[in-house]
Amino acid sequence: MNDAKALLDFLQYLLSQDTWARWLACTALATVLWLLWRLMRLLFRYFWRSLRHAWRFASPWRWRRLVVITALGTLIWAFSEPLIDLIQEIEQRYLAPIYLDDYTQLSEAHQTALFEEELRHHTDPYEHAVVVQRTREMAQKIGSLPLAIYEAAYLECGLKPFEVRTDGIAAGWIQFTRKGLSGLTYQGRPVVFEDVLRACQQRDVAFMMDLTEQYLLRKYEQAGQRPLLNTIDLYLALFAPAFIGAPHHQVVYSGSDNPSYYKNAGLDGWYLVRTADGRQQILNSRSARDGQITIWEIYLALEAKKRRLFAAHLR
Repeated sequence: MNDAKALLDFLQYLLSQDTWARWLACTALATVLWLLWRLMRLLFRYFWRSLRHAWRFASPWRWRRLVVITALGTLIWAFSEPLIDLIQEIEQRYLAPIYLDDYTQLSEAHQTALFEEELRHHTDPYEHAVVVQRTREMAQKIGSLPLAIYEAAYLECGLKPFEVRTDGIAAGWIQFTRKGLSGLTYQGRPVVFEDVLRACQQRDVAFMMDLTEQYLLRKYEQAGQRPLLNTIDLYLALFAPAFIGAPHHQVVYSGSDNPSYYKNAGLDGWYLVRTADGRQQILNSRSARDGQITIWEIYLALEAKKRRLFAAHLR
């Protein structure tokens, strides 16, 4: 848009010159237009020739070749799951490795600042200021830390306060669902999911933060008002309060036909491997998904996503 405006401004400048300068400018413009026309004709000619050659190449194909290609495509389709795992393995192990011991030297304040910097990419200055201020206030009220809230929100919505899931079943800062909104009110009336969708569309940050605070306070009460300084405890307080303090192997969601599992299927299949130099690498694969999501897998998913964010900001 800016480039087009700059070009139009330049043309207006040329055409507004004195008589002889304007004549020279018009002649130069005509030359450019003529060259562009020649170039377009040349490109069309080459495109047409390429199309004819492609047709000649494809036309001799007969049933034998079609059968071979169909068989090859079927073979690739049959082994698509292992191929996906292989591609993920190569990417995660060699192209973009993530290690559990990366960025452990960063202070809490430094990590919080990185999350707030990422938040700037998805909010305007006013929205950013409101989210930062309200997040700090909420953290104090529920005995938590802004960092823990940011981590949970980053896992849920990528720090996009007005994000709506592609399947339409969750929306907002902590991805409210129809079930999760039960019992919440705003300005004296019950909140329904359509209110959250409307707030996302209108970018109503005050509504979103008010609703989030009400939801967090309710979960804090349900958790027995215990401090939620640990990100995992905060996440569990939000979505599975019965498992706060449970061992890391505790299953939180299970059953591929379970809506709770389906909505969080991306948390399944996370594990650690020890590299040759003794480092702990975080990996995820489809073949490791067993239909059960444990607290340990949620922790690894949180840590992996956080470390990718830090890598993007600190590279």
